[in-house]
Amino acid sequence: MTLSCKDRLFLVGPMGAGKSSIGKSLALVTERPFLDVDEEIVKYAQMSIPEIFENSGESAFRDIETEVLKRCISFDAVIATGGGIVGREENRRILAQSGVVFYLYADVETQYQRTLHDNNRPMIATDDRRARLESIFKVRDPLYRECSDFIVPSSEMNIRDCVEMIKAKLKEI
Repeated sequence: MTLSCKDRLFLVGPMGAGKSSIGKSLALVTERPFLDVDEEIVKYAQMSIPEIFENSGESAFRDIETEVLKRCISFDAVIATGGGIVGREENRRILAQSGVVFYLYADVETQYQRTLHDNNRPMIATDDRRARLESIFKVRDPLYRECSDFIVPSSEMNIRDCVEMIKAKLKEI
């Protein structure tokens, strides 16, 4: 059986945009499995993301991330990606060609508030977390936009409303 691009729903966006929370709810209502690329990376590497960064560096993490993304596209699923997956052109191409991509847009203040007590994010393990989030967002926002089919303002809505918006957008295709 060949899967249609419509069978895979990707959620992209910054840390704290709600990719995992919204993804789990969306998977339930669309009766699809849910895959979290970050969780799949941990299984694949058999170590936590901070451990991968510490032991092997960001470049090795990004190699693993691309490999895991390639494995995930064989599933008819809702797939929540990591915030930095769009940094590689290859990944943006895979996303755009392999499913419907929803950019969960969250402004920097929302990202900051939602990640404030999360110490499992090596990209923002710094003294000035807000400044780091701003600098990452400036680079990645255009990349999320480049590969997405739809933008969902997740900082302005609750999980249920985001899921309803995504369901409505799916009816448009």
